[in-house]
Amino acid sequence: MYAMKILLTHPFIFIVNLSLVSIYIFIGYFRPMAKKYYCPRCKNPKVFEYPDSIECPDCLLEFDKKEIGVIPDNEILAFSEMGSFFDSFEKLKDPDKAKKFFDSIMKDLNDDN
Repeated sequence: MYAMKILLTHPFIFIVNLSLVSIYIFIGYFRPMAKKYYCPRCKNPKVFEYPDSIECPDCLLEFDKKEIGVIPDNEILAFSEMGSFFDSFEKLKDPDKAKKFFDSIMKDLNDDN
């Protein structure tokens, strides 16, 4: 109660407090929100955010959240691109094809020396 009496009797202190509160409310309410996620391909800031990924409505690609801001944008692969990459190694499950692939790599390395 004593503080209110001081604030009301000293107009300068009251005006300073009122202006500080107004500035705090203005900055807190009107400050633009920093968007954490964006599309690494088209740089679109309007993306759909899921628990572990984001999806760009323009590119129609889905990216892992953990990669954004850690890996350079031009090196981030979408889930569909990762699937295509890993599917190419599916044929290496056959031992004969895997041995043939390994032998061709070793031949290339020996040819370079």
